[in-house]
Amino acid sequence: MPSERPRRRSGQRPSAPVEGAASRARAARILGDVLAGTPLPEAFGRHDGDPVDTAFVRELAWGAARMAPRLEHQVRAHLKRPPRSRDLDIHALLLIGAYQLGWMNVPAHAGVHATVAATSLLGKDWARGLVNAVMRRLSEQDLQDETDLPEAARLCHPDWLLAELRAAWPDQADAIIAAGNARPPMTLRCRDARDGALARLAEAGLEARPGRLCESAIQLEQPVDVGAVPGFDEGAFSVQDEGAQLAAALLDARPGDRVLDACAAPGGKTLHIVQRTPEAEVTALDVDARRCRRIRENLERAGVDARVLEGDARSPDAAVAGEGYDRILLDAPCSATGILRRQPDVRILRRQGDVAKLAALQLELLEALWPLLRPGGRLVYCTCSVLPREGPMVVEAFLDRHPEARVRPLEGDPGIARGPGRQLLPTVDAHDGFFYAGLERNTDAGA
Repeated sequence: MPSERPRRRSGQRPSAPVEGAASRARAARILGDVLAGTPLPEAFGRHDGDPVDTAFVRELAWGAARMAPRLEHQVRAHLKRPPRSRDLDIHALLLIGAYQLGWMNVPAHAGVHATVAATSLLGKDWARGLVNAVMRRLSEQDLQDETDLPEAARLCHPDWLLAELRAAWPDQADAIIAAGNARPPMTLRCRDARDGALARLAEAGLEARPGRLCESAIQLEQPVDVGAVPGFDEGAFSVQDEGAQLAAALLDARPGDRVLDACAAPGGKTLHIVQRTPEAEVTALDVDARRCRRIRENLERAGVDARVLEGDARSPDAAVAGEGYDRILLDAPCSATGILRRQPDVRILRRQGDVAKLAALQLELLEALWPLLRPGGRLVYCTCSVLPREGPMVVEAFLDRHPEARVRPLEGDPGIARGPGRQLLPTVDAHDGFFYAGLERNTDAGA
């Protein structure tokens, strides 16, 4: 990046707005925040804009994040030095520019012109020459040509993750990688009987088909804004991947049960538990106050109620513990390698060393929540990961410490057997990747 910034000439008038420049500037701010370490959904929420262009901005930001390893390789070939930390928005603008040239139906001239104009909206006129030069060079390339690309750039996965996937899943790694690079389908969970829900969608002109794993799952043929889904505002439908929908069914709460949904935000699984068993006494716990508000909003939208508490599940206080629980769902923080297509920023934000830290956190959460489970009760452990260190290895380590715990077979045997649980591998056209394990506390053994 240049170190000197040319001064504006005295009396220079601002140029007329360039169509599409504002959208590209907004997307660059979002992706720049991601490059600085902010998760993509949070960065997207920081930078509000015209609702009319939100879909275009989302495509730019999510698409560039999904292709980031390749785009980084292609853009950096035209830069003399790495980006400075204060100029990550300009670097993000170049990644977005490369993405639109290679993977969006944007004419090269218009794409270059609007991307260059976005530098002014970012308050960085000094970068116009740099962005113009790089964009013009990129526009002369076939960015989809994979000849001589490094493997990480070609497959859009960091090297460390490729190595982990191939070690864990030698026969399925290629399919997992393909799923991680695919566009996710829009999957709904219906509150009422699925046949009636499908008919209601058809009346609204939405083509849909039943899911493969859950009776509540419906997949739309084409994604739409949630406002187009009839009954969404009243809780008749929720947007939830089919793999995630398994959690409430495997937990199998019964009327009168005390249920704890730990690490509950944004609240999709909490809502499912309440709608599936309205007679249960459900508590949702999350460590983040802002995310707790998301849980309440989800519940309010559907017109149902649950106790929502802010707190750290690693050290539950008396308000959380109460008299213990018949059912506990631990949807533990993880690498999100099973939902890479929905969270493409994982390939930017995650590092190999994070997996061991997350596995330690998962075991710590299991240890902290286990004493809250009543004798004869059931705990369902799940992660949206495909890495064994965050699934079977965590549960096996826990079982080694707790002779009073036993594995409960999961109803329907979803996915494939993996140690003490079941692994769902992500698929291109259906569900995401999840690991599930069921644990029960023996009634004849001490804690």
